[in-house]
Amino acid sequence: MSGKKKKRTLEEARERVKKLRALIEKARYSYHVLDKPIMEDEVSDSLKHELYELEQQYPELITPDSPTQRIGGKPLDKFKKIHHDIPMLSLEDCFSLDELKSWNEKNERYLKHSLATDYYVELKIDGLAVSLVYEKGKFAFGATRGDGRVGEDVTQNLKTIEAIPLQLRKKSKFYDRASKGRFEVRGEVFMPSKSFEKLNKEQKEKGSALFANPRNAAAGSVRQLNSKITSDRDLDFVAYDIVTDIGQTKHEEEHEIAHDLGFKILAQNKLCKNLEEIERFKKHSEKNRKKLYFWIDGIVVVINDNKTFEKLGSIGKTPRGMIAYKFSPQEATTVLKKIILSVGRTGTVNPVAVLDPVEVAGTTVSRATLHNEDQIKKKDIRIGDTVVIYKAGDIIPEVLRSIKDLRPRNAKEFRMSKKCPQCGGKLIKKGAFWFCPKPHCFAIKRRQIQHFVSKNAFDIEGLGPQILHQLMEQGLIKTPADLFRLTESDLEPLERFAEKSAKNLVESIQAKRKVDLGRFLYALGIRHVGEQTAYDLANHFKTIQRLKEAKLEEIRKVPNIGDVVAQSVYEFFQGKENLDLVSNLQRKIRVIELSPIKGKLKGKTFCFTGTLESMSREEAKEKVRSLGGEPHSDIFEELDYLVVGTEPGSKLDRAKKMKIKTISEETFLKMIHPVK
Repeated sequence: MSGKKKKRTLEEARERVKKLRALIEKARYSYHVLDKPIMEDEVSDSLKHELYELEQQYPELITPDSPTQRIGGKPLDKFKKIHHDIPMLSLEDCFSLDELKSWNEKNERYLKHSLATDYYVELKIDGLAVSLVYEKGKFAFGATRGDGRVGEDVTQNLKTIEAIPLQLRKKSKFYDRASKGRFEVRGEVFMPSKSFEKLNKEQKEKGSALFANPRNAAAGSVRQLNSKITSDRDLDFVAYDIVTDIGQTKHEEEHEIAHDLGFKILAQNKLCKNLEEIERFKKHSEKNRKKLYFWIDGIVVVINDNKTFEKLGSIGKTPRGMIAYKFSPQEATTVLKKIILSVGRTGTVNPVAVLDPVEVAGTTVSRATLHNEDQIKKKDIRIGDTVVIYKAGDIIPEVLRSIKDLRPRNAKEFRMSKKCPQCGGKLIKKGAFWFCPKPHCFAIKRRQIQHFVSKNAFDIEGLGPQILHQLMEQGLIKTPADLFRLTESDLEPLERFAEKSAKNLVESIQAKRKVDLGRFLYALGIRHVGEQTAYDLANHFKTIQRLKEAKLEEIRKVPNIGDVVAQSVYEFFQGKENLDLVSNLQRKIRVIELSPIKGKLKGKTFCFTGTLESMSREEAKEKVRSLGGEPHSDIFEELDYLVVGTEPGSKLDRAKKMKIKTISEETFLKMIHPVK
């Protein structure tokens, strides 16, 4: 018996092709629009292969909207030009709530009455805007924005994107109206984050230039003359506008209609009643942007009522009724007005840029680090330059580079002072850094005490920089030990203090007379000793006395401590002034010396991201330590667990890339609490 398939007749093939296309389209809609796959990828591929073979047997059955026509065709020589019947306008940008309010007020002045409408707010995907035109329900052609009036015909490339339907969904209640003649939809072609990372990895392996961001990657992919290259780039598409009037009166409806006709839309988009709701949506979106599978750089605010939108019209190439509310930039430019010197708690004297205030990553920045003298020379940064400032998350703002094309004639080169800006002492240089050698320098002492009372050290509330400065200027404190002899009568005569505030501060200080050895060592401000290193020392030596008496070789044996740190710790406890400080503190407070590590978390390392509901992060760290584990402030390859709270930060993404185990707060609580 022959194993060959029986060849179908033309009519049989026509019927089979019809059913295959319907099922393939149903699967496409479920997967790309509803995000509810109804079949495995292998099954879908098999159905498409069968359809392709039938169309090869009977070429007369091939139609432009067939799923097989997504396969890239022959390379083009060039792109044809397409005129947009209705211009594709670009958006005005704003970066603050005040600017958004100004936009709203301008619209009200233009209309000569208040806006009696709500707003439809959308995530602004970092991609490429395109127009899709359908003729009698079938995809006819697609074009880029171009200059707004004339774009490029990229139909062949757009057909390779599965999220773009080649045929409007016939089961849609809007199909009859949308398929009567020409129907135009606009939206964004974008490259998902994982696809972007994969593409750049391939580019790197080939020795080719990397793409700066997914938008550039998407734009470059859509503008390939060879559509097979586009097909390999794993692009996606979301609709955000229906140009054709089929009875919609609200912008919100356009998204609902597009979705029903077979297009993907963003579920995160929201109807907002006022500017305050928009601001909350913007802040939430900015905070959670890393949870998305695509890049966004802001939100788009649209006047929801279409008649009002049309009345507002446009100014130049910008619609009045729509605005892009951009997220705070990670980078910004500003003018470097002068460079001052800052003295740190270990005596380092670092140059700091004083800037014209600029908004960066959600905060106003007026100062930024320049690291050291050598970096200023290497980057050729001068006073008066226009500079690029960078800030990500909680990182201190820094000056990345200067824009030399904007350098004024009177720009001055920076010359490092050889004297301490605070005490006037002659500075000494060690490596790339300058130091004030005077241990009694007021600036050094002030920074040391600020560190001593900080959250991860003694955690004394109410002792901010201004209060500490005042106490030091009045001669009430010279060292951290002096804090514990302050009385209410010392504080009440001072500015900003009343009887109640003086009492509160004294009580806050007295409440910290008991501290564990790890916190105590961290609070001392030993050079190179961070929070975890302090606990490594505490766990190894158990008592402060043993550490004071330790030889250099013994300190070097402490796990996770290298030669530089060991030398720094050894030298600290050789200094008479440091030993006097420790002795004075021991007379005023009780240092809880650590007992040998025992507990269910012994040997396990933890890091935390996001907000924990049952306890603060500091309490969680203390709990880990009490059970023998090690809490860490950052991700590293050997980390055992990342505990993920609500609204996690970038640590979660990094942990996933490094394949570090992530656990929920609920799981963490089960690990630290005894099983009932």
